[in-house]
Amino acid sequence: MAVQCVNLTDDELWCAIAANTDAMSELLDHRAEVAAEISSMSDPAKGTALMTSYVNTVNRFESEYRTYTAELRRRHAA
Repeated sequence: MAVQCVNLTDDELWCAIAANTDAMSELLDHRAEVAAEISSMSDPAKGTALMTSYVNTVNRFESEYRTYTAELRRRHAA
């Protein structure tokens, strides 16, 4: 993550969460296409590389989401 979330305002964090959620939704909407592409590949190594890239991207979005929400929870602890 290029910008540390502690340097973001609450509004910027909420916008980042919304953008992250939209990107993750789009990525997950295309998982069937990715699976079809992988299954049609004749080179298993390329299929593995594509799946690894896809999973790494999903993991990055999940990590960013957790970071943003944790910062908001830290700031606004009850």
